[in-house]
Amino acid sequence: MIEFALFCIATVGMTSIIVQGVLFQPLRQYVGVLAERSRLRREQAAKGRRRTLMEDLCELLNCAQCVGFWCGLLCGVFLVSTGCLTTTGISRFMMWLCCGFGGSFLSAFGCHALDWIFYRKMNALRQLEEQDLILAERRGAVEDSAL
Repeated sequence: MIEFALFCIATVGMTSIIVQGVLFQPLRQYVGVLAERSRLRREQAAKGRRRTLMEDLCELLNCAQCVGFWCGLLCGVFLVSTGCLTTTGISRFMMWLCCGFGGSFLSAFGCHALDWIFYRKMNALRQLEEQDLILAERRGAVEDSAL
């Protein structure tokens, strides 16, 4: 049970760091610039050609579900290789794939949940600021009428 919790937390954490974290922001921006250059070259060369590797990599680095698959696969390989996850009845390869698919779902769900929590927090802060502005305006109006 502890191994499963570790797998979940590690996969979602690693994915959110890669997709949204400041640590990987320069890499995402660099790949984005390369992808844009590649797209422009492709459009100039010939219409109808398929996307380039850089465009695909840029899209992958910004997708929590895509990165979650690879993070889940990596965590699964680590946990199965160290013996933390047993593979009774299924091959190691199948267990790794299951970890990848599970990591994909968990990461997409986890990133959406974190975004929702952040959105709720920002809404609450904005409402407090609006209330403070209303109170300040009322105080200013009361002070003006007292003069």
